[in-house]
Amino acid sequence: MEQPVPHSLFKVDIPRGFFAGVLEAGFSIFILLIAIRFFEAPNYCKAIIAAGSPIGLILSPLLMSAWGNSQVSEARKCSMLMVACSAFIFLASLGSHVIWFTLCILLAQICLSQIPSLMIRVYSELYSKKERGFRLSITLVLSTLGGMLSSYVLGKYLDIKDADPRIALWTLSSAALFCASFHFCMPNLKANTEKSSRFVRLRNLFDIPNEDRLFLRILIAWMILGFGVIMTFPLRIEYLANKDGLNFSNEQIALIGVTIFFTCKVLSVLLCGKLFDQVHFMHFRIMLNLIMLVAILIYFNSTTFLGVAIGTAIAGIGTGGANIAWNLWVTKLAPKGKESDYMGVHVFLTGIRGASAPFLGYVLVQPLGYSGISILSSILILVATLIFFTTITHPRFSSASFS
Repeated sequence: MEQPVPHSLFKVDIPRGFFAGVLEAGFSIFILLIAIRFFEAPNYCKAIIAAGSPIGLILSPLLMSAWGNSQVSEARKCSMLMVACSAFIFLASLGSHVIWFTLCILLAQICLSQIPSLMIRVYSELYSKKERGFRLSITLVLSTLGGMLSSYVLGKYLDIKDADPRIALWTLSSAALFCASFHFCMPNLKANTEKSSRFVRLRNLFDIPNEDRLFLRILIAWMILGFGVIMTFPLRIEYLANKDGLNFSNEQIALIGVTIFFTCKVLSVLLCGKLFDQVHFMHFRIMLNLIMLVAILIYFNSTTFLGVAIGTAIAGIGTGGANIAWNLWVTKLAPKGKESDYMGVHVFLTGIRGASAPFLGYVLVQPLGYSGISILSSILILVATLIFFTTITHPRFSSASFS
């Protein structure tokens, strides 16, 4: 049987990235906007929608465990999940009650959140260590461009007086179907033949970090880093729009939050994709930490448009590299064939911090203020960086592992 080649994956992963970007923008912006302006959703519904992706990440090990012994390849599983995601979005457009809308969108996000855990094996099998970062960076660039284009088009449409929110939902449902078709066309890797019970696979969530102490140390550092960075995410817009903050106009906020941020992110993804392939991973991760630390301090301690714009540009640079690191770092560490298991642990913990860190930010901003939050965030990033630093000389991060 002919061995699949990297180019056959690359050719379909690039357009898939574009439509994945449309979905990402849709779930991060327009789904919540529709819930607020068209359904007048209560706070608990908005909270469920906002937490949908982290909930999906938390459930990922359980769902992967339930599907663990299936002989269906990872790419085909992704295709099936994207079809389900499309169906749930479409069903959300058929109802007129906010509860129905919220439930369907939650299920769609849970399906979408399973993709990284499955795709990690596809990337690790078909892309060599010398090209993974660069090839994924091209996909992420297309994803960012897809998000920017759809944000502009859907944003302009929803501003129309008699705009129908179902058009936006059908657009997202169609994007999910396109993703499903591209996943289906990916090389059909031989399914993992290793048999294990669902209980054993789910137990990996606890056993792998306990047995692999280097992995555990990095997970702890990543958890601290995640809380430090993620708790500032919702406060960025609050700081720009709130009367207690800078009280910028909508045009200024759009220029900072979309144009400047995503432009710098695209440029960074291309550069960092190459760096990920060529440098020691911990040097790469520490560099990103320091970039985010500087960005947060500048952003939340600036009182002018120029200052916040500089902080945003630096944050965009850091975020581009962080996307590469988040998606691929387990390939630097996990034993061959165990990438999906390691990724499952990683995404589970990402879900926990993704669901809780924003609430922590809102709780602490009242007593600390925006400047105080930036200092606390910087301290957490520094602590995580020190832990990362202790792993640099570990034999598993030797230069040979990056060849």
